[in-house]
Amino acid sequence: LTIDNLDSGIIYTDIDNKIQFLNSVAIDKMKLIEGEIIDRDIVDYLPLSVINMTANIRKEVKLNIMEYKESFIFSRIPILVENKITGNLYTIHESSKIIQDAYNIMNVNLNLDFNSIIGESKEIVKVKDLAKNVAKSKSTIMLRGESGTGKELFARAIHNESPRRNEPFIAINCASIPENLLESELFGYEEGAFTGASKSGKIGKFELANNGTLFLDEIGDLPIHLQPKLLRVLQEESFTKLGGKDLISVNFRLITATNQNLEEMVEKGQFRDDLYYRLSVIPIEIPPLKDRGDDINILSDYGLQKYMRKLNKSNIVYSEEVKEIFRNYSWPGNIRELENCIEYLVNTIKGHVIMKSDLPKNLQNFDFDDKNKINASLKNIMDDYESKVLQRLIEEHGNSAESKVKIAEILDINLATLYRKLNKYNLK
Repeated sequence: LTIDNLDSGIIYTDIDNKIQFLNSVAIDKMKLIEGEIIDRDIVDYLPLSVINMTANIRKEVKLNIMEYKESFIFSRIPILVENKITGNLYTIHESSKIIQDAYNIMNVNLNLDFNSIIGESKEIVKVKDLAKNVAKSKSTIMLRGESGTGKELFARAIHNESPRRNEPFIAINCASIPENLLESELFGYEEGAFTGASKSGKIGKFELANNGTLFLDEIGDLPIHLQPKLLRVLQEESFTKLGGKDLISVNFRLITATNQNLEEMVEKGQFRDDLYYRLSVIPIEIPPLKDRGDDINILSDYGLQKYMRKLNKSNIVYSEEVKEIFRNYSWPGNIRELENCIEYLVNTIKGHVIMKSDLPKNLQNFDFDDKNKINASLKNIMDDYESKVLQRLIEEHGNSAESKVKIAEILDINLATLYRKLNKYNLK
């Protein structure tokens, strides 16, 4: 009775691989008839890859169950009596159940909703209302906005407002993974799919997100050769792992995010127009912090309370001069820059009143008269500086493939990102 109450399927075989016992979960999952299976050879029901697998590891296997392929996670536990193997215990789990359990563990503190998006300005309220309204749909959403505006926070809030809230939310940043690895991250792969592939294969993000939400951040950095493959998955709601043959059906809601001008990229042939239209069914523009009016006061107060709790400090306040600087500064890094600034201040403040002299240097040197000039020229200044840094490193280390690996290490970026930046500034 106890074994029948387990979530796992259990099959016990003797030393000759004859089935001696199986619980009701195994019978149900594999659609077996108990009276017909006892004393039968396990090889009639499980592939040799499971029967001969290394003990105490987990292996994903697809079985034909009632004319359909279903995915299970198997493990084999040898039964020892006086240090001699007398039989084997096979455990059976549904892959989807393993994935769901892992998702619940990883996301225990990430149940963010629209109340987590702080602000009362008409600009942010309008965007929140739109996002809430479309959350219950299955249509694809594209979140647009500058870096640091909170696009992933919106994506998670949309997921948690949707009928998929109890299913996985899987996020991947398309710019942070080298091009040669991104396809395997999305699609997963079978054993031996390529040199260096894990012997147990890998479940990809498409499969992990099944029945839930897949969030592709920085979608503008998705390599051009992967764009038609993503489009096909969206159209057919199925895919094949790298090195695999079986078609895997998936049902996920896709949310993408970008701070790039995709329309310009489409015109230049850097982004497929068919994929662009498929992804931007529901575009949502998230306003930069500088356009959110009095939200700067609300966010700075909220951030101060948050980091005082986190760092075990109390009774810290802003001076009026600092509040004025906060209200007029352009915050090119948006909410992320504001949060970093507040965390720095709470860590370094010696008294209880934050003064101008306590601020990071860029805010101490902020000139109200130059505010509009700063807003207009910041991107050009940053691009010019980045280009000069890359050019200097190429002059120092050379332009070979090995040199570029070294430069990427120095800058602490991946090689794919370095090549994109070199191409952007015509330094290749």
